[in-house]
Amino acid sequence: MTRKHQRASSLGRRDFLRAAGLLAAGASTVPLLSSCGSSGAASSDALVVWWNQGFYPAEDEAVVEVGRAWEQQSGSKLDLQFYGTQDIPQKEQSAVAAGNTPDILFAEKGLTPKHAWEGLLADVTPVIESVNLTEGALRSARLYNNEAGAASYYSAPLWQFTVSLFHWRSMLTDVGIDHAQAPRDWAGYWQFWKDAQDAYRGRGNNDVFAVGWPMGTAAGDTNYDTQQALLSYGVELLDDQNNLRTTDDVRRGVADALGWIADLHKQGYTPGDSVNWQDSSNNTYFLNRSVLCTPNGSLSMPGAVKEDNPEQWQDIVTTGFPERAVGGAMPSITLVHEAMVFEASEKKDMALDFLTFAMRPENMVTILKGGQARWFPVHTELLEDPFFAQSDDPNIQAVVEQLRGPTVPSWPNLSPAYAQAENLQVWGNALGRIALQGESPEAAADWALEQIQEQFEDYDRG
Repeated sequence: MTRKHQRASSLGRRDFLRAAGLLAAGASTVPLLSSCGSSGAASSDALVVWWNQGFYPAEDEAVVEVGRAWEQQSGSKLDLQFYGTQDIPQKEQSAVAAGNTPDILFAEKGLTPKHAWEGLLADVTPVIESVNLTEGALRSARLYNNEAGAASYYSAPLWQFTVSLFHWRSMLTDVGIDHAQAPRDWAGYWQFWKDAQDAYRGRGNNDVFAVGWPMGTAAGDTNYDTQQALLSYGVELLDDQNNLRTTDDVRRGVADALGWIADLHKQGYTPGDSVNWQDSSNNTYFLNRSVLCTPNGSLSMPGAVKEDNPEQWQDIVTTGFPERAVGGAMPSITLVHEAMVFEASEKKDMALDFLTFAMRPENMVTILKGGQARWFPVHTELLEDPFFAQSDDPNIQAVVEQLRGPTVPSWPNLSPAYAQAENLQVWGNALGRIALQGESPEAAADWALEQIQEQFEDYDRG
């Protein structure tokens, strides 16, 4: 978001707060809810909540609306502070280091599994038990506390997104191919896209590639797209207690998945520089019509053209993945954004009450609507809400269909050790070893698992 956009969003939020009577007109008056990114002068008995600023002003306005309703119901005061996505992680780390944390923190890029492992988070089981959540969301909320020596619910999942596949309908039509004819088995499905690239090559067009698969160490997409491939090859890297599994079957599956991805590069079915892609690169290649199909972790690509170019928007098709390479339905990765309550809070009961209130389906759908379907529900009944299930946007309907099926949490949501391995870009480096250095998939798999094992051993040592 540009500074100009940020400034406009902040002013819009202040106008909303003043209109609602929630923002003080002068410094001498204590605000009921504090303004965006400002600690304000809230009373000491107020519940302090740090909240990740939304992309749209309406999203934050909906959070404020829910907060005001909670104040009216509970008779308690709320000090609600908004911070930007890039700012709040640093503020979080500084607060933890200083021992001066808020009562509740919601950060899209927070360190929830790490804080849970360190014993810094309060058990939020009453919040989780008050709602019906998807399987992936429930699993993501159950984290290990090394101080207690046991796992429990230490985070409250608010919403989620998943990895989908995107393609241009007209680009297939141009070479006489219909996506409805694509096989559903893993090998057949991807051969379908290779055949489409070959059709373009037959016309002398060498600038169109079958698949835009991120492999770069600078792209977060590389991590969750690789997890999707690993799941296809039957890899369950973490057990029910979020411990690392390194069986022979796991090693074999990792090698097969890495080999499959690297072969896209070695065989020329993905752009040659995909090994250097950043997060925006697959979007750029797709919107420039240089790739026929690409995975992506949000609806940002159809969203980028929906308003300015509705014809292009209608040409984009969103789908889930084909069946797994090992057979059976492919589970969809759920990347969950969650709130946490700090154990050091003297207002834990109040914090649990606020989260329970905020996670009521009627309140959560209000916030999600404010975000314009940027995120999707973790509540099973909200997946059937007309705003999602009967949306006039076929892309939204496609994602809802994915989330109705089997879901599994993104592994960084579960384990601080694994999250650290991803921070070290283990998968991008492993793919580079195969695609660029000629290493065998088996050797690259062994190397990757050794790097991940080291992170788990560091946490075992405390």
